[in-house]
Amino acid sequence: MNIFKKILLSSVMTVSMAAISSVASAVENPSYEDVKAAIENTQSKVDESIAALNNGADNEVVIEMITDARQLQKDIANNVLDLKRNQASNVLKKARTALKSNELEVAKESLTDAANRYKEIQNLYAANH
Repeated sequence: MNIFKKILLSSVMTVSMAAISSVASAVENPSYEDVKAAIENTQSKVDESIAALNNGADNEVVIEMITDARQLQKDIANNVLDLKRNQASNVLKKARTALKSNELEVAKESLTDAANRYKEIQNLYAANH
């Protein structure tokens, strides 16, 4: 009976390990087109935020645009770009915080910095692919 329990236990463990492995391998790496589109969409949203801020849009509207850009940038999934993407995201966060504090000049500077960072990410990604 003791041997039967050991065989049953090892069988259950083997099956559970196989199930975990198949779930882990089901996650696919994003394609070149997916990452490129994510970079372009984020860049577009940052540029749209800059234009809205320069045209005197309400701070809440620009904050929402920045939040959208931060959500879009999460789709930039590439090991080479992760550090730069995180740094650019922090700059967007700084711009959003500045707008909440009604510091328009700091927000403009941060958005311009973020736009430059996303352009750099786009160029880096294009150079590697």
